Amino acid sequence: MTPRPPASERLDRDELLTVAMAIADTDGLDAVTLRRVATGFNVTPMALYWHFKDKDALLDALVERMLGEVDLSAGGATGLRPVMTTFLGVLRAHPALAEITPLRMMRTDAGIDLSELVIGLLRAEGHTPVAAAQLSIFLLDALIGLVINQPGELAVPDPARRATLLDAKRARLKSLSPQAYPNLTEAADFFLGVPDEAEYYERGLTMLMQGVQPNHRAS
Repeated sequence: MTPRPPASERLDRDELLTVAMAIADTDGLDAVTLRRVATGFNVTPMALYWHFKDKDALLDALVERMLGEVDLSAGGATGLRPVMTTFLGVLRAHPALAEITPLRMMRTDAGIDLSELVIGLLRAEGHTPVAAAQLSIFLLDALIGLVINQPGELAVPDPARRATLLDAKRARLKSLSPQAYPNLTEAADFFLGVPDEAEYYERGLTMLMQGVQPNHRAS
């Protein structure tokens, strides 16, 4: 009778990442631990070391998994904006991972592939190699900023803390004098939450795309 392989070898890496991704999406990165993931498979954390030597390696793998969801073929016919659109959609689906993406992007194959494509598309629009590289970083950081800084404190995973922060912000804005701060008081509700997410992201993406047009590049 063939001996049964140890638990570490029976675990499927993709299934582990699926569970870890769900934890990150629901409870934030602090909740993503080898112990928490192992619990979902009724194994000890040691069993996960076969696939991830520590939490840092697990986070790298999660960023790799997330960036692998970006449709790189989107830029084949119509250029940069479709790629940025699908990238933004992926970041929105996984906001907890968005914040750690800049540090880990070049540590993943998917990140390398995405960076190569974006820089190539910017070069095709007439930017120099240095400008294209810089603009690719600006785009990444700006898209992440759109997601994690969306009005309404959506980047705060704990509902109670998020509600507390929103209440404090609401109280501060509502206390402002309309005579002294007519513009802020008129737009106060926007700072408490986005009334139309599609419009919010479309406006942000349009501004970014206009900013990388060749006629905007530095001389």
